[in-house]
Parts: sequence; C-alpha cells; structure tokens
Amino acid sequence: MTTQNFKKNGRSQAGVSVPQIAMRDLLNTVFYYRRVASAIVLAFFGLSILIVLVMPPVYRAEARLLTLYAGYYDMQLDRSVGRAAPAFDPTQVVNVEAQILSSPELHRAIVRSEAGDQADTETLDQALQSFERRFRLEKVDAANLIDVSYADSDPNHAAHVLDELIAQYFRQRSGVFTQGRLAFLIDQRDKVREQLDSANAQLIAFQRAHGVVNIDAQISSAVALQGLLQQRKLENETALSQDQSTLDALIKEARNVPSSIELFRDNTEAAHALDTMHLSLLQLKSRRADLASRYMLESPFVEQMDQQIVDVDNSIGEQQSRLISAVRTGHNSYYDTVQDRIVRLNSDVAGEAARKSSLERQNTEADETIRRLIATANQLRRMEIDRDLLIESFKTFSRQVEESRIEQNQMDTSSSTNVRIIQAPFPPTHRSNPPILFLAAGLVAGILVAGLSVIVLSSLRETFLSPEEIERSLGLPVLRAPLNSDPPPSVTMKLQQGRLAPLFRLFQGGAKTSNRPGSAPFKGEFGRMIVAINNSSETLSKLVLLLTSRDDDDLEAIIEGLVEELERRATRSVLLLDLATSGMSLAATGADGRLHWPGGGLAGPAAQSPPISAVANTVFAFTPVEGRRIVVGRVRPDVVMPIGRQASELFDALRQSHDYVVIHTPPAGGSFIGVETSVLADATIMAIRAEVTRKPVALTLKSQVQDAGGLIVGIVMTNRHSYIPNFVYRFL
Repeated sequence: MTTQNFKKNGRSQAGVSVPQIAMRDLLNTVFYYRRVASAIVLAFFGLSILIVLVMPPVYRAEARLLTLYAGYYDMQLDRSVGRAAPAFDPTQVVNVEAQILSSPELHRAIVRSEAGDQADTETLDQALQSFERRFRLEKVDAANLIDVSYADSDPNHAAHVLDELIAQYFRQRSGVFTQGRLAFLIDQRDKVREQLDSANAQLIAFQRAHGVVNIDAQISSAVALQGLLQQRKLENETALSQDQSTLDALIKEARNVPSSIELFRDNTEAAHALDTMHLSLLQLKSRRADLASRYMLESPFVEQMDQQIVDVDNSIGEQQSRLISAVRTGHNSYYDTVQDRIVRLNSDVAGEAARKSSLERQNTEADETIRRLIATANQLRRMEIDRDLLIESFKTFSRQVEESRIEQNQMDTSSSTNVRIIQAPFPPTHRSNPPILFLAAGLVAGILVAGLSVIVLSSLRETFLSPEEIERSLGLPVLRAPLNSDPPPSVTMKLQQGRLAPLFRLFQGGAKTSNRPGSAPFKGEFGRMIVAINNSSETLSKLVLLLTSRDDDDLEAIIEGLVEELERRATRSVLLLDLATSGMSLAATGADGRLHWPGGGLAGPAAQSPPISAVANTVFAFTPVEGRRIVVGRVRPDVVMPIGRQASELFDALRQSHDYVVIHTPPAGGSFIGVETSVLADATIMAIRAEVTRKPVALTLKSQVQDAGGLIVGIVMTNRHSYIPNFVYRFL
C-alpha cells in the first residue's frame, strides 16, 4: 500500500499545473496592504503640504547674453587661408565668457557691494555661499548663448542683483582681455626663442659627437649587415653540424677497416689426402659391421678389423695436425681512402668551427652597433621633438603677440566688445516654486514608496492570501477555498458592544445567512474534493484523512460539510473517526445517547448503523448520529491507538462496513498521529488557514506526509477573504 501511495503521489504532483501570477493576485496583495500604503501616501502628501506652507516663495530673474566673433575672438581667425575659418572650436567662445561670469572674484565683488565695506570675512563667505546657491548659469553652445538667472524672495531685488552682475562682468572682462597681456606674451616669446636656440645647439653637438649623418640610413645598413651575418652564421652552423656528423660516422666505421687484408689461402693436396683417409675409414667400419654380423666380437677377424680402424683413425689425427695451408696477405687500398676522407673532414670541421667563432664575434659587434644606433636615434628623436615643440610654441606666441597688439589697438580706439545683451533682467511676476509642483512630487513619491513598501512586505510575508499562492508554493491543487465575507471577530465584538449595536443586530438578523459548510448556500461545493477522493485509489471504500497544523484552522466546519456530502453520495453509512484530543462539538441527545448533528436530521426514519467488527469496538467507541447515516467513532479511554500492521487491519475492518471513513486527527504541530495515519489513508487533504498558516510550516507538513508514504490529493483553504472591492473586481 505504501508503494502504491508513492506512485499515486508522483502522478498527482506531476499533474498539477502551477498557475501564473495574474492581475488579481497583484491586486489582492495591494489591497491587503492598503492601510500601510494609504498611510505612506498620506504621510508624503501631508509632508508636501507642510513644505508648501513653510517654504517661502521664490522669484527668478533671468538675462540672456549673445557672444559674437568680434574684438579678441576676431583675431583668432586664421587669415593665412583664403577664407575666414575659426582656428578653434566655436564653443570655446561661450566657455570663456561663462568662466568669467562664474568667476568667484566677480561674485565676491557683487556680495561686497551688497554687504558693504564694514562686513567681516565670515559674513562675506556666508553671503557668497548664499549667492552661489541662488545663481545659475546655463550655456547654449549651438547658438552661442549664455543664460544667467538669480533667485530671491523679492523679485525687484533679484533683477537688481542680476543688473549689477552684468555691469560688473563687462568691467572685469575688459581688464582681463587687455591688461598685461601683450607684455606677458612678448616675455614668453623671448624665453621660447632662447630655449629654441639652446635646443638647436645641443642637437648639432649631439650629432657631431655620435657621428650621426642620416640615422635612419645608418640603422637600415646595420640591420641589413646583421641579417647577412646571421644568415651566414646559420649556413655555417648547418655545414658544421653536417660535417661533424659525417666525420663521427666515418671514424666509427673506420675502426673496423684493417690496413692489410688476406689475398688468398691454398691447402688443396693435404685436404685431398685427408679425404681419402676418411673414405678408407668409412670402408673399414662397413666391413667391420659386416664381420660383426657374421662372427662373434672376440673372433680374430673382428679384432683385426678393429685394430685397422684404430690405426687409420690415428693416421687421420696425425695428418690433421700436420695440415698446412698457404696464406697470402696484401695492403688494403680502401683503408687509405677512408683515412684521406677523415683527414679532409677534420680540416673542414676545424675551418667551419673557426668561421663560427668569427661570425659570432661579428654578430655581437653588429648587435652592439644596432643598439647604439637605436639609442642614439631615440635620444635624437626626443631632442628633435623638444625642438619642434619649441618651434610651435615660438610660432604660437609670435602670432598671439601680433594679435594682442591689434586687439589692444582696437580696444583703445573703438572699445568694441563681442558680447551683446539680448534679454535684460526684469522683475519676475511668477514664482519658480509653485505649490502644485510640491504637492504632485509628494503624491508621486508617496505612491512610489508605498509600492516599494508593498513589494518588500509581500516578499517578507510567509502566509497565504489566495488559492493561487498555495498552488504556486506547494504544487498541490486547492480543492476548496470558501470565501469568508463575515467581518473579523474583533470588529463584530465592537459593533455588538458599541452604540450601533441595535442597528447591527437588526441588519444581522434580517440578512444573516449561515456560514456553515453544510447549510444550503454551500451545497454542492465539495464536488471537486469528492472527485479527488474517489480518484485517489481503486478500492470501493475510501479512507479520507483531513490534516492540519493548527488548532484554529476551522477544519471542523469543513469536515461537517464533507461528511454531509459523502452521506448523500454513499449507499452505506459514513464513519467519522474523531481522533483529536479536544474532539468535535457534537452534543449527545436522547436516552439512547445518539449525537445531534449541527445541520439537523434528515427527513424520515434514521438509518441503522451497520455492524462493526469486534477489533474496532475494542479501540473506538462508535456513536450514531440522530436522523443521519453518520457514525462517529472516538478512541476509548486508556486505549492506545494501534500503529503499523494492527492499524492497517483495523482500518481494513472499517472499510468493510462503510463506503467512506473520514479521519479527523490532532494538529500536526502537537501530534504525529496524522502523519502516521496518512500512509494508510487513500487520500490526505491538508487544511491551510489564510493569513495564518506559514509557508515553511505547510511545506514541512507536506514533506512529512510524502516521506511517510501518504498521498496528498489537495488543499482546503479556510478563512479566505476578498480584499478587492466589488467596483474593482467586476473588471477582472
């Protein structure tokens, strides 16, 4: 049974489709934290109102200046070409004038004129910082425009300060462009000329000292010479290696070449005589074998033949000892050839080794020459660069001296300037800090902070608000999630005890509907749960376990409604095993001790409960329900709930007399009976209370049931609320 549950559990988990986050889920989260979000938005909006009330009005006076190519800048044009082209970027005109306008000295002069000559340094510094905060300068490079503005609570004072700033700017600017410029440029030109003369003298002395005529040609010649020497060195090393290898191989082979060799060897007659004696010996041995076959070994014929064989054998031995061969030797001409070649190779190797040493020395000298020439070229190039820079500086200063003379003449004669005022300062009439701007900024900031707070709170929340969250977190289908529209108990108590208690009782009595799952409005809402129970196994009788982790998950109402629905669908009575410590609130009525069902009895006579096995009666006390085909079983006092095989046999006995056996166990947070019983149940249904049950607790309970081998067919969600208002929900 455990293996079967594991397989079914795997199929159930694989079949669950995890829903995606929809707009309704987001709105649920937003309206769940509506109080926090509203408080944040109202706080920021109230802060913006306070800022509007406290902050004084600010008026900003503005002026606009146009820069032209005239006066000093007209001298910057390059007249060496046929057309007038700027010698530098046109945006530099605006940048230079902006630097003068933003000069701290100019601002300090304005502040000193406002504060008076009696102001101390600290007062001037504070006034200067205040001026810098209120003053603003903007450049429009594309149009050569400069926008200046000054903010103050008094519009007339703002325009007056800006007028004084522009007047002081023109006075300071004329002094900047004319005073001391010509003398400075002439002095700098003369200094550069002296440095240029000194650099030319040093360059000529350096060339003479190092013998430099054309340094690039000298370096190219040295590099070519080095390449040629390197090539010859490689060729010589190749030939030396080849000759050395040939010499070593030839010396090794010459060791086996003798100086004299054998010409011929002659021993023909002696060998012929020896062969004849061997033939005679063979004939005697043949005759002896013939005689030995006809006579005895001691016969004279055989002994005489043995004596002849011995004599011939001795003669052969003497003849072999006296055998002399004629040998003639002569001088080996190949030996002389090999020796000549060895001598020739030795001389070649010695010559190539000497050439190698000479080439290495020449390569070293060539490398040193190249390094020296390169170092000389680098030093010479640096000296030439310094000289060229001095030449350019001398040209620049000379041109600037001439331009400064022309500019000074123009300034002295016509007093022309290249800056025009195209918008004079005027007292502003509109505030630069309108209240609506701060109110809108406070509202937008409040909405953003509220949204961020909702995101943070929702990410930190570990409870469930909707069935979709349960299915995403646990991967199990939610079989039933009744919507609880009643107000919270704390609100109900305040209404019942407050001034509106009569009105509350009136509306409650006139429009009250029972929220009990077994009442009329909840009929047929357990269909999905019953389908999951019926499909959990192939057995005719189903063992259903309802498991929760808390005492306040409102599981009793779900059990009552489920038992009533199972009673309508079953042909036999439904057994409710109440294993919880506190038990369900079923009161006993009548003399026969029958229980009163919260939903009342059925029409007609009450059905008789089927017979129950003796084994089950020893463990449970069974009590029928008045007017219904429902039997409630509770553990007898001082009886320990069996486990393992005994529990399996006990529940098998209960299956034989009931179509459905519904088990109500204690919360898993205080007892492990529910997890142990899940392995025997055909279907286990977990109960989760909205806004209360934490996700880690639900995941732990799920893993415990699955590890024990139980099959979780789905989830029942209790105490669910609708946070989205009806006027919003109708658009979803």
